[in-house]
Formats: sequence, C-alpha cells, structure tokens
Amino acid sequence: MTEREAVRAPAPSGVKWMLAATLVSGVAGYLVTFFAYQALAGAGYVVFAAFWSALFLVVGVLFGLQQESTRATAEALRDADRPSRRQSSLWIFGAGAGLIVGAIVLVSSVLWAPDSLGQENTGLALQVALGSAANAVVATMSGALAGSQRWRLLAAVIFLDGILRLAAVSLVLSVSDDLNLLAWAVVLPFPLAIGTVFCFAPGVLRRLGHSPLRYRTLAVNSVHTVIAASATAILINGFPLVLAFYGQGSDKDVLADLMFAIMLTRAPILVPLMALQSYLVTRFTNDRAALWAFLLKAMGAVAAVMALLGAATWLWGLWAFQTFINESFTLPTAALVPLVVSSGFIGILCVTGPALLALGRHRAYAAGWVAASAVALAVLFVPIPIEFRAPLALSLGPIVGIIWHLLAIRHGLRAQRRP
Repeated sequence: MTEREAVRAPAPSGVKWMLAATLVSGVAGYLVTFFAYQALAGAGYVVFAAFWSALFLVVGVLFGLQQESTRATAEALRDADRPSRRQSSLWIFGAGAGLIVGAIVLVSSVLWAPDSLGQENTGLALQVALGSAANAVVATMSGALAGSQRWRLLAAVIFLDGILRLAAVSLVLSVSDDLNLLAWAVVLPFPLAIGTVFCFAPGVLRRLGHSPLRYRTLAVNSVHTVIAASATAILINGFPLVLAFYGQGSDKDVLADLMFAIMLTRAPILVPLMALQSYLVTRFTNDRAALWAFLLKAMGAVAAVMALLGAATWLWGLWAFQTFINESFTLPTAALVPLVVSSGFIGILCVTGPALLALGRHRAYAAGWVAASAVALAVLFVPIPIEFRAPLALSLGPIVGIIWHLLAIRHGLRAQRRP
C-alpha cells in the first residue's frame, strides 16, 4: 500500500496498536513517577517531579512540531495527485528545531533551575536540554508517521519510549537514588526509541522524511502549533513545575502529594487523548464534512468519563491513595475530585484543538490554549491553600479555552460553506 492509499484507507487495527502502545507507555510513565515517589524522600521527590515536569513541559511544547508534521503529511498525501517537488527534509527540520530548543533550555536554565530544582541540582538542566533536543526529532518524525497513518510504526516508537524509560529508571533505583543517574535514565529513551524503529524500517522513514513544503512554511505553521503546545504543556506536563514556583514556602510533603496526585488523576483521560491527538488531526482533516458531529460525540464521551471518574474518586479516591500509594497521603477528597474534573476539561480542550488545526485555524487554536493557560496562571494567585488553588486553576482555564475553540470552529465551518 502506498502512503497515499494508507491515508485514505481506514486503519482501525493500526489505531488500536497505537492506543495500546500509548496506554502501556502511559502506565510505564506513571510507574516511573510512582517508584520515584516511593524511593525518594518528600524533598527528593519534589526535585525529581520538577525535573520530570521541566523535561516533559518542553516535550509538550515540541508536540506542536508533531501536530504540524502530521497535518502537513496528511495534507500532502491527500493531494498527492497534484505535482509537487520535495522542498525540505523533516529530519533536518526536526534536528534544527532540536538544536534551537536545546540551546534555549540550557541558556534559560539560569532563570528557572535554581528555584525549581534547587541550587545544588541545577546541573539537571543539561539533561533537560539534551532530552528536549532529541525529542524534537522524535516529535517531527512521529507526526510524519501519524499523517501517513503508519500507526504500527508510531506505536513502536511510543511503546519503546515508555518501556525503555521504565526499565532504565527501575534499574537505577535498584542500586541508587542519585538524581543525576535518574535524569539520564529518563532522557536516553528518546533517541533509543526512534533509532530502533529506524533500524527496522529505514525505507519508510526516509520516504516520509521528505516534505513538499518549504522550511519557511513548516517553520511558520509550527510557530502557531508550538505556541499552543506551550500553553498546553503548562496545563498538562509542566504544571508540577509551575507549582514548584507558586508553592514555595508550602509544606514539602503536601506539595509532593499534590504533584503526584495531579499526574495520577489525569492519567485515565489525558493519556489516551494525548495519544489520539495525531489521529484526531488526521480524522478531522480527512472528514471535514462530518467534523461537527464527530466533535460533539468526542466531547460527550470525555464528559461522561469525567463524570464517572469524579464519582468514583468521591467514593473511593482517598481510600485508594492511602491504601495503595502511601498511608500518610494528605490530600482530602475535596481536592482530589476537582483534580479529576479538571482533567476532563483539559481533555475536551484536547478534542477541540485538533478540529481547529484540521480547519487550518492555527491562530485560533493557539489563542484558545494561551487563554486557558493565562487564566489558570492568574487563578494561582488566589489566596487559598495550594491544594485547592491548583484544581481551581486547572478547571477555570480550560473552560475559557473550550469556549474560545468552539466559537472559532463554528466560524471556520461557516467560512468554508461560503461560496
């Protein structure tokens, strides 16, 4: 099957492979944080969580590269009948982006590393920078795989990334709790995952590495998706790092419990939805006539899951944390339930976003996420205990973003219907 045929043919089994791989990788990631939570003292885990959050904040930012690479590849293959020349290499584009991002992370670390990681752990910024640079290539090529519906190869990248990280961190924790070694164990799976898949399918990755778009076009479009992904990352991957700033002076044990609870309670909704981002972009792009109907169904499904998980957390959440995680876990049910609900609002925002990208509304897409993050950060100034402030911020911000996205989608669909 050619790439063009692949993008037009349904690939339910391939999507299932990708979803399964993402769920495994997501579980592996949460096991990493769980093992670290168990092995490190409260203060040590706060440093590890801040490092993890800093790295995956940048990974979340670079997801914008994956979204644009997905859209560009799907668009090019859908219009494959039109003659076009190969204008750029996605490998070179991703590597160039990685060098720029890695340098920015390293140079800017003098501003954020001392306060979030602690003065004695500022060297961990090096691993954040190197991991970010490697992930830029992974994100770009993962987008090309998604845009061409090479779901099994994408599943392999996702699966290897999570499993290799779990194995490496488990190995380190079995002999040491050194944060520097743990950081290397977290970072190295990025290049190892994409390198392994390239060894098994070099021809496919070489072909998909060519794009008919010029570097300038890729860069301009990526700026919009990266801006939006930056705002997304603040709400999802980077929020524990944000709390490390806003929570200065708070009890370290309470802060550690809050950071861990944020990462754990959002897993059931956000792990599969983040895995489906590239699929949703491709689905909305290839079926714009039914975009609104599919969007409403997806939003309804997320809302239903949010309600069920919220009810379960109200009934058994605190008991589960104290029984299976840590008997001295301190967050009350009144904080845990809003955290779960907030993940549902972020999840809905993760559905409306791909619909806007499919309509080519990059600016509206970015503006919705930026508005959501700005409101969330503003709410963190509210003078209430941080364990209640955090879920309030994570709920109100995404609600604003959802409203913006829905209005922009309606406007975009009306514009397409005009003669």
